[in-house]
Amino acid sequence: MNPYIPKIEPGLLSKRGIYFSETTDLAKKLYFYVFWCGEYFVEAPYSINRNYMDSFIIFWVKTGKMQFIYHGKSFQAPENSIVLLDCKEQNQYFVQEKTNFQFIHFNGEQVPAFYETLTEKNNFIHQLPKEKNTIPAIIELLENKSSNDLEISLQLYQLLGSLVEKNHRDSLRHFTTSKYPASIKRAIAYINEHYREKISVASLSQISNLSPHYFSRLFKKHTGNSPHQYLLQLRLHQAKNLLVQTEWAIEEISDYCGFYNVAHFIRLFAQSNGGLTPGKFRKSHF
Repeated sequence: MNPYIPKIEPGLLSKRGIYFSETTDLAKKLYFYVFWCGEYFVEAPYSINRNYMDSFIIFWVKTGKMQFIYHGKSFQAPENSIVLLDCKEQNQYFVQEKTNFQFIHFNGEQVPAFYETLTEKNNFIHQLPKEKNTIPAIIELLENKSSNDLEISLQLYQLLGSLVEKNHRDSLRHFTTSKYPASIKRAIAYINEHYREKISVASLSQISNLSPHYFSRLFKKHTGNSPHQYLLQLRLHQAKNLLVQTEWAIEEISDYCGFYNVAHFIRLFAQSNGGLTPGKFRKSHF
């Protein structure tokens, strides 16, 4: 009997599972892995209150709403939302209406890094398109006992990676606000999407249907930066994220973010970070 699963759960109407995973020691060392998962159909007074468990849990609210108390915050997860919690911290979740949700208890060497990235702004509620949400697929694999450790790990990695990528795209949107003219919004949207490529003022002005001179003047008036400065700040911002979130070499990050060469990248990075090079910046965050 698992001590973390209550024997009696008031408000539990029916469930699919619970499905346990027999994870090998090798998988625990190298992969993401599942402890158990399932699908619940519940109503009030369903409630779970945990003080500590060495795992992470991710929920997908299929229908209804779930209430959470976590990190000193109380929040509600609506239908089709995804919630990620660290069970080593006290957490409580409950419902006030009929709700259907799926869940996975899981862990892995790199999971804490994903968790920190996804919750760095105390944001615990996420959204994904259905085709990117692999929670149902993971549960089905364990239900049918048709999976191996690597397949489950890949599905978990795709899930967490998709959440990180969506958060990244959403974070870029703060550059594009409704106060900007449509011409400037088009240019900013293009920069945000193509910052890894070579971008010129001429091409941006063409997208904005403005002359290069007038476009540059208007862009700086509304953003506070020239198009070149805006692009550089965005590239450096993305480089910081990759330095912290990945183990990529400095050269790979430089190339990925669109810098001319690695020496150019290091010089610009240090200039904008008080003399701190990319390597020293990375070390300061580990």
